[in-house]
Amino acid sequence: MGGCDMSDERSLILELEERYAGATNASDIHEFDDLFAEDAILMLPDRPAVNGREAIVAHQREFFRSIKASIKSVVAEIEILESIAYARGAFNYSMAPKMGGEAVTMRGKYINVYKRDEMKQWRIWRSINNIDHPHE
Repeated sequence: MGGCDMSDERSLILELEERYAGATNASDIHEFDDLFAEDAILMLPDRPAVNGREAIVAHQREFFRSIKASIKSVVAEIEILESIAYARGAFNYSMAPKMGGEAVTMRGKYINVYKRDEMKQWRIWRSINNIDHPHE
């Protein structure tokens, strides 16, 4: 049986999506370091892009110092093209200040683009997040 089975690849991407949400919910910096590619870019709503794995890890470490984040995401689609893959979906995201105060909840859509690294492991290369601003 030659080549790679696309359903196995889809399962791997889905597992990485679950690890990403789990890392956010657990404030797990080491997991972020493992999930992102060296040249990754994290694009958060209404924020400048964060370029590179080291910068992303530093950004998340600082964020998790003061904020307890909780994310629940639903993957709508996974597409795999050779050494690039993407997962697209929706999320509910809650941020609560650790020192007390009101939690802020957002919902939105995201796309994570994965690429294979030199060890043939999938890593997040681009994480693009948009929030829905419902009209009251």
